[in-house]
Amino acid sequence: MAVITVTDALAELTLLQKRIESTRAALENGTLITVVEVGKVPTGFKSREEYEVNAKALVQRVQALLDRRRAIKRAIVVSNASTRVTVAGEEMTVAEAIEMKNFIDYYEAILDTMQSAYTQTRNQYEKAQAKIKERLDKLALEVLGKNEAVNSDQYQSLVDSFMAREGVELLDPTNISKEIERRTIFIEEFKSTCDRVLSISNATTTVEIPD
Repeated sequence: MAVITVTDALAELTLLQKRIESTRAALENGTLITVVEVGKVPTGFKSREEYEVNAKALVQRVQALLDRRRAIKRAIVVSNASTRVTVAGEEMTVAEAIEMKNFIDYYEAILDTMQSAYTQTRNQYEKAQAKIKERLDKLALEVLGKNEAVNSDQYQSLVDSFMAREGVELLDPTNISKEIERRTIFIEEFKSTCDRVLSISNATTTVEIPD
């Protein structure tokens, strides 16, 4: 068994992928099975025995490449499932961090929806408040007259009565502005640090693979 870093294992996976594809291409065009005239030798070969040896060698080569890729990939998967890192203040396995990288777009979509809902509702609330203020000022003028001070007991009593009947309020059971802030910070920190954290982890974590 050989001990290498995850970074090196990932680099070998990339190389193996190219070699597998190259070998797969070599399996085409009559290298494994072909049609020849009775007693003849396949084109490009000196004998049927050479063709047979070549065909078997190609199959063995591609299988060896597949087996090595599988072994390396398995070692990486096992390592990722147990190696722990901290990203954006949250401890998680490398596997979870990689999954989060693939899933972070959904977190951003949810955040965008929350921000849109918050902005639209705040605008609706402010417009409603402005209309209520206009109606209240008009009512105060009609009931109390223009000389009544806005801080008088009569004015305040009118305001309290009017708002109890006509007022509007925001229902915000999740404290959405704080939720938006929390999610924004997490997403920004995760996206800015995840790749660096994983790179450090991969460079310092080792796995065992067949020689």
